[in-house]
Amino acid sequence: MYYDEIVSTVKRIQNIEPLMIPILFNPDQVFDETKHLVDVVTKTYLRKATDDVQHLIPVDVIADGNCLYNSILLLMNNSMITTSELRVRTVIELVANEAYYTRMYSQFIGPLDTAIKAICKNYTYSELYEIAALCNPLRCNIQSIYPKVDFREDMEILNNIFRPTLHIIASCTITIFWSHVLNEIDVRAQNNMTWSPNHFVPLMYPPAYDDSDNINHQSISKVVTPEKQTFKNNAPIQIRIPEFQASPSRRRRSEHSKETGFVQSAATDAIRKTQNGIYEQRQSAIEQQINPNQENLVNETAEHRRIRLEKQKQRDQSNRSNETNEKRKIRLENQNQRTKSNRLDETSEERKIREECQSRLEKQRRLDKSNKSNETAEERQIRLKKVKELAQSSRMNETEEQRQIRLEKQRKRSQANRAKKIAEKSTSNTLNTQQQNLSAKLNETERDSLCDAHDTHDFANNEDITTKKKSSISSLWPESISRNLKEDCLQKFLQKMSMAALSEATCAV
Repeated sequence: MYYDEIVSTVKRIQNIEPLMIPILFNPDQVFDETKHLVDVVTKTYLRKATDDVQHLIPVDVIADGNCLYNSILLLMNNSMITTSELRVRTVIELVANEAYYTRMYSQFIGPLDTAIKAICKNYTYSELYEIAALCNPLRCNIQSIYPKVDFREDMEILNNIFRPTLHIIASCTITIFWSHVLNEIDVRAQNNMTWSPNHFVPLMYPPAYDDSDNINHQSISKVVTPEKQTFKNNAPIQIRIPEFQASPSRRRRSEHSKETGFVQSAATDAIRKTQNGIYEQRQSAIEQQINPNQENLVNETAEHRRIRLEKQKQRDQSNRSNETNEKRKIRLENQNQRTKSNRLDETSEERKIREECQSRLEKQRRLDKSNKSNETAEERQIRLKKVKELAQSSRMNETEEQRQIRLEKQRKRSQANRAKKIAEKSTSNTLNTQQQNLSAKLNETERDSLCDAHDTHDFANNEDITTKKKSSISSLWPESISRNLKEDCLQKFLQKMSMAALSEATCAV
């Protein structure tokens, strides 16, 4: 798509008022264990970020190229907004304020028009332009956090807070973290020991727990001033005597009397300290929960485990669909090495279980192959019909990312089949041409043999002529035909065409 066409399309969209209604963005930035999952891979990268974000929790989002917009939707929690709408609004913002974004960020990222062309393609990984441009449609500040992995001085702008333009007042601030779907070791193994991000996740605050009810407020006694009855001028009066903790020193009593006015503040400090202790314990529990090396993943519910495995499967499929042949080769080599290492470390019982599983799968594979070869035409039609219905059902329930992956694989298979057919057709045409040439040569040889049988006298001369022709063809530049050869050929032609020769040939036939 040309840039001029993008600009004209943006202008047409801006003239449609219902499409330009501002987005109401009130983000929910508190981590909820019932709705959110911790991204354990990103947690390892978060430890390499600045200290002011270490208390935040990275939340798992789908890594399909729209991860920046998926992060916004997770904070927004609004099913009416889609990633496509956020992408379109980002493009509109960049085109509308092209001069501003070019002046501010082109020296760090590159030309804006090239970036806009890439942003128009769905499932394209986002960059700094998109983070800066989303501030205006969302009317919020976006804090960008980049881990200290292969960090350079020119990348300082990535650790920044991006704000809307002057005429827009930000209502909140959200935090977006640059990450990767794989751990650092695997990334460096695939990218020649270099690391670069390919994923965005939101950072959320840990849940705040109100544990003030657990504090025994009765331990904080209320100071009550006692009264003493005495007489002055024969009239009883009440004298208020402050009650202090027993102390033999007046100086201590005086100092303590000053502190009694701050009993409430002391109680508040005690409550605050207790809450801080509970909060620290809660933080420690969260750290243990999101540590990828902890064994508490075994205790997760079946539903959470299913969701986690499904997202991991989608990430793996997306990565495999986008990997090059070299990356695929490296991945397979690493997988083979891990398999060999696991087999060397496995016990005899584990080896026996693995061999039994392989044997069972091999028997099942042979049985399926035998059934397919022995099935009738009707059974084959029934089987294909069931396979077709199953494929249709899976396509109806598949996500957009799974659909894109399936179409990409189908496109690659079609290209491979077309290339194979073209190669087979070319080979067939070559063989047919060679056979035709061989047949023509054989026919020509047979005709020459018949002619030579009629005139054995000219065989030696014809052989000499053929040898001369071959030598002339094989030479780099052909030589001119001599006059004697021309006269000899003409004389032989006249002899063959004479009445006597024709009569002799007719009699031989």
